[in-house]
Amino acid sequence: MKTTSIYSKLFAGLALLITAGSFSSCKKNNIDPSGQFHLKVVNASATAGPQSFTLAGTVLVSGGLNFTDASAYITSPSGTRLVAEFKNDGTNNVYASGEIWTANTIDQTVYLAGNGSKARVKVYTDDLGVPNNGKVKIKFIHLSDDAPSVITIKNSSGDDLVTTLARDISSDYKYVDPGTFSVQFYGSASRNNIGNFNVTDLQAGKIYTLYLTDSANGSLLLNKVLHN
Repeated sequence: MKTTSIYSKLFAGLALLITAGSFSSCKKNNIDPSGQFHLKVVNASATAGPQSFTLAGTVLVSGGLNFTDASAYITSPSGTRLVAEFKNDGTNNVYASGEIWTANTIDQTVYLAGNGSKARVKVYTDDLGVPNNGKVKIKFIHLSDDAPSVITIKNSSGDDLVTTLARDISSDYKYVDPGTFSVQFYGSASRNNIGNFNVTDLQAGKIYTLYLTDSANGSLLLNKVLHN
């Protein structure tokens, strides 16, 4: 009977430790008090209206972030499961919320993507290593809900730049010439052309994200974000 009692207490203690560990791993706003990272904030939702942005209860953008606007990089405490909230300008009404998992010293960009019920928060890590040899460094992000879920991206010569880029996913970085950059988008499954765009004024030595999104009337748009 004593052995049974000892085992019962042991198992009860293990259960408490497992439960405590589970709660700890699920804790929101697990902030590293000694760590910092850098976050750029982008409004990529055509119908959201101007937004503010709050991370882990701290207001990083106080308002006025309109469609296609991007903030400068903002220094903020790093951590895991940091609650990210886009709020309608001048209110406390949350338009979309999500979580950011980050680490010390890294650079990330968070996007308000999607319109209406499809609004969501997406975050991507940036590489701010400057391109050399007079090139421009770019990456693509597929944030369109009206385009096919998987797309292929070609240059003006019809050569593949990115194949099978899924919605809400970022491509690897590519190096292109400065000036005007022409790009074509296709559905990967259908192979149908869904849009052609000219991206102007790309500067040598600069880093850009080109994100595919939807206008308020459902047409496709390609917007750019400058990172340096």
